[in-house]
Amino acid sequence: MAVSEKEILDALRAVQEPELKQNIVDVGMVEDVEIAGPHIKVTVALTMASSPMKDRIKNEVKEALKGIAGVGEVKVVLTLMTSEQRARIFGQAPSEMEGMKGVRKAIAIASGKGGVGKTTLTVNLAIALSMQGQSVGILDADMHGPDIPIMLGIKERPVGSRGMLLPIEKYGLKIMSTGILAGQGDPIVWRGPLVNKAIKEFLGHVLWGNLDFLLVDLPPGTGDAPLTVSTVIPLNGVLIVTTPQKVALADVRRSIGLFRGHDVPIIGIVENMSFFRLPGSPDGEVMEIFGSGGGERIAKAFKLPLLGRIPLDPAIRAGGDTGRPVTLESDSEASDAFKEIASRLLIYCSRPSAREESS
Repeated sequence: MAVSEKEILDALRAVQEPELKQNIVDVGMVEDVEIAGPHIKVTVALTMASSPMKDRIKNEVKEALKGIAGVGEVKVVLTLMTSEQRARIFGQAPSEMEGMKGVRKAIAIASGKGGVGKTTLTVNLAIALSMQGQSVGILDADMHGPDIPIMLGIKERPVGSRGMLLPIEKYGLKIMSTGILAGQGDPIVWRGPLVNKAIKEFLGHVLWGNLDFLLVDLPPGTGDAPLTVSTVIPLNGVLIVTTPQKVALADVRRSIGLFRGHDVPIIGIVENMSFFRLPGSPDGEVMEIFGSGGGERIAKAFKLPLLGRIPLDPAIRAGGDTGRPVTLESDSEASDAFKEIASRLLIYCSRPSAREESS
């Protein structure tokens, strides 16, 4: 005898949404049930993308349905509720920028191409700003390559309250990343085909609290993804990361054109992997592996400040791999470079001409 949808829904009433303490059927989380003989597919809409909730609900749904006679394979597909669906459950839905209310300045870190050290700059600059008395958060908006959790050694999953997510805290920073949310296993399916819808949902449900700076690690390149993110988030400015070689500099020109074309202030250029200081050299001799002077030339060409030159230092790579960024060390040429960039960013942001946050 074929399994009925009523039997499935009745069994799923034994599964509770952990925060609401109500069953997932009556709350409206069961969006679809497909029956193909003994094979069952259930689509469940989560109130938030918190990974522990995801795993718990998924396992409980499978267990509940395996208790029905005649049920074979059970597949559970997870998606996210829309703001309207959450509003019906929790009351008034948060505005799309609710979590940003206490953020004084949002600064993007961008690059014309991948692999130039954009994420490395983001994490080390955040720590350097924190060391100078600033309250700092990091939003990892690179949805295709969310590496912030690796570079900061984050393994925890966020917790939520009434449809909002609390960022993870590490080294005095507040962090949120799609890498933290998705974790291992099946990906979370964002509703809607456009990146801007996903980012608005993301920002609207993260409780950043009061921050002096929110650093936003943008996707690399000059396509739709970085453009959408940079226009959806109310940015006060952008730092552009490059390396000295010609191919990277060509991409920087395109990136500058992209942001200037959409009225996003460009704070300055950071040249990464500028030089390698030869170990044991009595004169501090350096080798310019990727060429020299590229960052300075492009800064002059576009009348932008060169905010800093970061050395090619194995300690930077080691810090990113171990989850303890090099800026946490006090006696390093690399850490000093990041701290100098932080100081120059603070000077820029103190100028009357710097764009103020929206009221």
